[in-house]
Amino acid sequence: MAVYLWDVQAQNQVGVLGGHSAHVYSIAFSPNGKLLASTVNWDDTVHLWDVEGQEQVGVLKGHDASDEGHTAEVAFSSDGKWLACGGENGVELWELNLPGPTYAFRPKPADKATDVPRDVVLNWTPGFYVPPINGHRVYFSESFNDVNDGIGAIAQDAGSYTPAQRLDFDKTYYWRVDEVNGPPDYTVFEGRIWSFTIEPIAYAIENVTATASSGSRGRSPENTINGSGLNDNDLHSTVETDMWLSGDEPNAWIEYELDKVHKLHQMWVWNSNQVMESVVGLGLKDVTIEYSTNGIDYTTLGTTHEFARAPGAPDYAHNTTVDFGGVAAKYVRLTANSNWGGIVDQYGLSEVRFFYIPVYAREPYPDSGAAGVDVDVVLSWRAGREAAQHNVYLGTDEQAVIDGTSPVTTVTETNYGPLSLDLAQTYYWKVNEVNEAETPTTWASNTWSFTTTDHLVVDDFEAYNDLDPGDPKSNRIFNVWIDGFEDLTNGSIVGYAEAPFAEQTIVHEGGQSMPLRYDNSTAGYSETTANIANLPIGQDWTKSGIKTLSLWFYGDPTNAAAQMYMKLNGSKVVYDGDASNLTRIGWQTWNIDLASFGVDLQNVTTLGIGIDGSGASGTLYIDDIGLYPSAP
Repeated sequence: MAVYLWDVQAQNQVGVLGGHSAHVYSIAFSPNGKLLASTVNWDDTVHLWDVEGQEQVGVLKGHDASDEGHTAEVAFSSDGKWLACGGENGVELWELNLPGPTYAFRPKPADKATDVPRDVVLNWTPGFYVPPINGHRVYFSESFNDVNDGIGAIAQDAGSYTPAQRLDFDKTYYWRVDEVNGPPDYTVFEGRIWSFTIEPIAYAIENVTATASSGSRGRSPENTINGSGLNDNDLHSTVETDMWLSGDEPNAWIEYELDKVHKLHQMWVWNSNQVMESVVGLGLKDVTIEYSTNGIDYTTLGTTHEFARAPGAPDYAHNTTVDFGGVAAKYVRLTANSNWGGIVDQYGLSEVRFFYIPVYAREPYPDSGAAGVDVDVVLSWRAGREAAQHNVYLGTDEQAVIDGTSPVTTVTETNYGPLSLDLAQTYYWKVNEVNEAETPTTWASNTWSFTTTDHLVVDDFEAYNDLDPGDPKSNRIFNVWIDGFEDLTNGSIVGYAEAPFAEQTIVHEGGQSMPLRYDNSTAGYSETTANIANLPIGQDWTKSGIKTLSLWFYGDPTNAAAQMYMKLNGSKVVYDGDASNLTRIGWQTWNIDLASFGVDLQNVTTLGIGIDGSGASGTLYIDDIGLYPSAP
């Protein structure tokens, strides 16, 4: 039995986690969605899976099956470090500190990926070893057997490999990575075989409209581009209403308008395939093909083209391919000079399909329409196939970007940034792919958009943990927010005496907030201060249109009314609300005009939160300190 993973939005299966011998009883995802714990009926183990790599990375044996203590439920802690296993014998807690798989995993491109660029660089996550790793052996070939048999090992130190030659269009390649352990045994951990398929030389154009000089009842020109009559194998029927048939006129024409100007590669043709074709023959025979970028000025493609006759039988595969040789076109017109019967002036066609060479920039990051984008985002895209350089147009005026009058930057790589954008602002951008050696020289992409996040996080208190100080990953809250623990003049205490040190119940958003106790009965004030160097925000608080400092606080009815304040670089601004708000249960926001601090906002070094008031004591909870362009 297996666990099946589904993409909920796309409604399709995206993975299978095997390895169970009975029905899955319970599953749970870690908070970051990267690890899955699964249990099995009458199985006393919990199986841990790497969801991205589709690999089992551990087994926790938690119960004694002989005592009928099989695992019934599993759940992760909010930080993903602990796993609770419930059963008839109670709940057991496991600390998740697995070394990870010993073999290479998480391949990029993903296993069985399609439409992969020809200049792909292979990447993977190395296996975990003790003693340290001693390198990788990469096997790469278009032959599955060669990779499977371990032929042609390529020694690699880094966790990536660039194929020696540019890969072939529409071809499938196989690869695996063996991980080699260090001395003394130099054990080789054989990897799985992965595969991917390179992009095709050309792509089908999806958005096409059709018009014609005439048509017969129920046999309109749209039938030639809507897939009517085609089965899943692209084989056409003999149903007459699945096709186009002109009226009774000499030199009838049918024209196709593409969604935009494309560099055309080929046109596939399914000729008229009604049963009478073998006798009467209304299918197009000698055809003049013209193309245009504007629908006004047309160029003839070569000389007259002959379209192959259809058999007039079911399951008809296209039997004419017209090579466009990469001409730029938005309109293609087919004019009939003759049909296969040569008896009447009527002309028929079953289906056409156009293929284009992808010379436009595509697959933008961020996705067009994305919201909450970082102000320092790096824009990226998939290059047009012939691009020698990329002209990036970016601005807040959509029409200026469309017209190419917005600021432009030329780059040679398929990325641009990191940028320094304003908060809560919608930006528009496009990429013109340029190659002066080609005709035309420039291909302009669609115009994309994204909206930046409305604030920058100063501290949301989610990064703090309870690890021992000796652990290099230790990040306890009171080591960043320095309080008055060893200062008799400062009555503040941050965090709790025992883990968890941060507050995990009274929170504004996320999973943690900062408890701040104040006691001015013997101290002159209560204040906690953070060094900005210990926070990810950076010292320049003038960028991105920042104007407001905001924080959320939560009071307590037992608190003594006092005067809350904040400090930047030691300069104080007092709370402008009612002092009794410190006694209110519920989250409240305090917004401060940064200019009121009167300090150099390009060099913010310290941030303090304090409470004044002789004899005052109590506890506040602080969360989600942020910077905004205006009060949120």
